[in-house]
Amino acid sequence: MDHSRRLALKTGGRLGVVAWLASAGVLPVSAATIPQVFSIHGVDAVMQALGASGAHESAAVEIAAAEIVENGAMVSVEVASRLPGTRQMALLVDQNPTTLAAVFDLPEGTSPRIQTRIKMAKTSHVIAVVEAEGGFFLARREIKIVQGGCG
Repeated sequence: MDHSRRLALKTGGRLGVVAWLASAGVLPVSAATIPQVFSIHGVDAVMQALGASGAHESAAVEIAAAEIVENGAMVSVEVASRLPGTRQMALLVDQNPTTLAAVFDLPEGTSPRIQTRIKMAKTSHVIAVVEAEGGFFLARREIKIVQGGCG
């Protein structure tokens, strides 16, 4: 089977399953639209697509990461929120080819703390966007990359 045909069938199948789950009410509609947000470039455009355009910086959102990282292919990042009712956390990297690096939906009762590894193309700001009871909040941290990871 042709590789491009196989890829098209797999992609179509995934989108079909996500659409079916969203229409059945299993996935919230916001979770169904997340795959399209990954293709958007620019922090402002991604924030708008996530519905977080008016996000305010908050000391209750913390990003823990090394200030200088040798290899951008594996950058360890931890985000914690002290905001009540935290429902979602997203990581954006302003200088990456793909601005949105990760999105996490947190079920009720979950500790609002995530730890993951992301790829970074070059030195840039990592922005944590948190959706909580009072709206959207963010924190940003610059991480310096010695070797690129997205190229």
